[in-house]
Amino acid sequence: MSRYYYLILLSVSFLILGCSSKSEYVPVNSIKILDSNLTSKFPQEDTLALLALDASGRADFKQSMNYYTKLYNQTHKVFYAKEAIKDAVIVKDYDSVKLLLEKIASQKHDDPILNGYLIAYYIDKQMFEKAKSLTDSLLKDKRDAKNLELAGLVYQGLGENKRALALYEESYKLDSNEYAIIKMATLLFTKMNQQTKATRLLETHSTLKGCSENICGTLIQFYYQTNDIKGIEGVLKKLYFKTKNPQFAGELIQLYAKEKNYSEAIAFLQKTKLDDSILLDIYTAKKDYKNALKLSKKLYKESENPIYLAKWAVLEYETNNKKDSKKLLKSVTEKFEQVIEILKDPLYYNYYGYLLIDKNIDVDRGIELVKKALAVEPTSHYYIDSLAWGLYKKGECKEALKLLEPISKESDEEEILQHVKDIKKCIEGKK
Repeated sequence: MSRYYYLILLSVSFLILGCSSKSEYVPVNSIKILDSNLTSKFPQEDTLALLALDASGRADFKQSMNYYTKLYNQTHKVFYAKEAIKDAVIVKDYDSVKLLLEKIASQKHDDPILNGYLIAYYIDKQMFEKAKSLTDSLLKDKRDAKNLELAGLVYQGLGENKRALALYEESYKLDSNEYAIIKMATLLFTKMNQQTKATRLLETHSTLKGCSENICGTLIQFYYQTNDIKGIEGVLKKLYFKTKNPQFAGELIQLYAKEKNYSEAIAFLQKTKLDDSILLDIYTAKKDYKNALKLSKKLYKESENPIYLAKWAVLEYETNNKKDSKKLLKSVTEKFEQVIEILKDPLYYNYYGYLLIDKNIDVDRGIELVKKALAVEPTSHYYIDSLAWGLYKKGECKEALKLLEPISKESDEEEILQHVKDIKKCIEGKK
């Protein structure tokens, strides 16, 4: 939540008032008052006030803020500071808000709205004792939800958590403001060691009032900290189906992938028809190669994207039990030759290169492709193994062992260890 949330909150009533009277203003230049480039020769207050009103009526709040700031600097009247702060908040010029508040902090006044801004300023500066005296005065004047929420934040800053909690509860009872209940829940969760109560508060609110992004976002944070995977899943689903925001779908898929819950991920993607390319990856991760192959064909025919042809080739090979079939190898190599240099992807350079080497289709070409993969990822054990296997196939067994033996000591990959044995046999056979 923005640290300036309270300033924005306090500006809303001003904005409504400004908009409601907009049509009543007469353009200032139509009455030929003095030019805005005024000098000290002229009595400026009335003229600047008219200019400020005109700018505000035209919704030029930046200009209005500038005029009111000039008026305050000249007259030191609190009213002008309040108007300038209101306009600065509307245009989100928080630096100007701070400058004005610093100037009026030492002035005596009894304006409750300006006091609200000062409380927000003191909270930002962590001057909670000063904020407390203003807050108590503000609550005596008007005990509404907004003032109670401000007071809760002040008392929380002072470390009086029970008092802060009571103020947030009172604020929430008045208007069911989600920020008040988020503060209640966060205070319970982080400061008062009542995680279960905090979570249930937000769950109840989301059931009765709806799960906004703020409420659901806070719930997700609580669920992550308590490792409640089902809770995270449920909220992300709720958020996605409510907003259709793909970000929430992405987070849900990431959660499923992390938990290796591929069946749920597939069911969600099939239901939403969100992204077939992700569905393809999930099928592959689940080792459901039959459906993955079917989908890769469909995606390539629809888009002619070379990545899907490469995936088609991989899946066609992996799903076939007859790995040495000439027909299969011809089909797979033809597909790879169409896309391998377009993709320039080390993963596919290595996969296709190793295939050419292992099946004795074109060992030199395979080594060339594996070297391209190694140029991108020179420390990859898999790519080093492929190159060593290529050298072995060419009879260069000592060079192959030099490459492979160091990584075999760090690896438990069955294929790498088997390659080392075969290469050593090759060397022994040549003695």
